[in-house]
Amino acid sequence: MKQGSRRRNRTLERKRRILIRLMVRVCMVLVVILVVLAFVKRKKLFDGDGSDQMPEGPVLEPVSVKDFLELPAGTVVDIAQLDKERLSEYFSVNEIGDDVFQRINGKSYVENENIGIDELRYLKMPHYNYDHRIQIGEMIVNAGIAEDVRNIFLELFDQDYEIAAMYLVEEYWTGDGESTDKNSIENNNTSAFNYRTIPGLSDLSNHALGYAVDVNPLQNPYVAYNEDGSFRETYKDMERYIDRSAAEAHMIGQGDICYQTFTKYGFTWGGDWEGVKDYQHFEKR
Repeated sequence: MKQGSRRRNRTLERKRRILIRLMVRVCMVLVVILVVLAFVKRKKLFDGDGSDQMPEGPVLEPVSVKDFLELPAGTVVDIAQLDKERLSEYFSVNEIGDDVFQRINGKSYVENENIGIDELRYLKMPHYNYDHRIQIGEMIVNAGIAEDVRNIFLELFDQDYEIAAMYLVEEYWTGDGESTDKNSIENNNTSAFNYRTIPGLSDLSNHALGYAVDVNPLQNPYVAYNEDGSFRETYKDMERYIDRSAAEAHMIGQGDICYQTFTKYGFTWGGDWEGVKDYQHFEKR
């Protein structure tokens, strides 16, 4: 009986040793496979350049200030592409060059006795869009407020403030300044200069002199009434945003960073007007 037990024990011991040797060989094979895979992956990543540092992600080409200024409005760039040490330089104020003049002449700008082309400035500036991606914007304002406007949008950018779009109104041109203004608004375009009258009136708007800026106009409508109580002008989604207590995203109010920044630079807000309310509108003379 004892002899049979010893034989069984010896048999189990041999099986155990065989199993251990098998497991060791399998582990060795796995180690070799992992080493080979790591080598192949490294070779593909570095093309055999001998680099000791693994890349952390895709490398983005930097956008110099000069190149940035040549990119068209609406171009989306990554924050990593901007030189953070020179960030303020991406916010530029320029005289109206021939290329911009050709775009606006006979449209938002016409020969007149009130404002000359040399009294206007073209701004190119990055802004966060509603997807919170950085997009190149453009704007024309009066030379007298150009530096203030530049600094305002630089501060808004530093605060991650979102602006739906920022194009010259020519992007939405319909044939005249008044209807183009409405088309620009309904495309939620932040804009400034447009030689036109006040909606529903014959008086020149401060936009005609480049002294006014409209910000995110869909969420911040122009609200004026006729004597019969009807709206002087109606816009897409207008009634949704008349109730300012709703405090929806991108609605401007006195506690909003947009309001605070513009008023810090001496601008007045159309949302503070009596009677007529123009929640998108900031102006300075």
